[in-house]
Amino acid sequence: MSGRPCADGCARKKEPTMMIDPYEELLAKRAQLDAEIAAVRATRRRDITEQILKLMREYEISVQDLDDWLAAEESGDRRRRRVEPRYWDPKTGATWSGRGKRPRWMAGHDPEEFRLKTLAQQAGGAGELGEAEAEAAGGPHDSPPEQEH
Repeated sequence: MSGRPCADGCARKKEPTMMIDPYEELLAKRAQLDAEIAAVRATRRRDITEQILKLMREYEISVQDLDDWLAAEESGDRRRRRVEPRYWDPKTGATWSGRGKRPRWMAGHDPEEFRLKTLAQQAGGAGELGEAEAEAAGGPHDSPPEQEH
């Protein structure tokens, strides 16, 4: 037997010292943390699922409603729809939908001076200005020219 004597004089084998690789140690810690995360996530998922079911019952939302909503979202049908312009600057051709900050070209003017006619108004429906009213409002309201795309 090889080795050095211990303090009380006995001969002891020299045991090889195994150093733990820091990488292996980190992987072991990571595996432990992943297991803990999975356990907490499972508990939370259960709680959240109960909350979702409660809200679905309260607001009478069916699984089919969710399927329809998700299908529409995936197909792009739920994208924000473009709002048609309601106002038009005849000098520049600029348009404004009436949403957001009022454009500079309307500053100091009545917005009705720039309002576009709707299809109903153009067809002679309710709300069309007569000639006298149109002149009093600053002239007839022309439609913007067709823009090429």
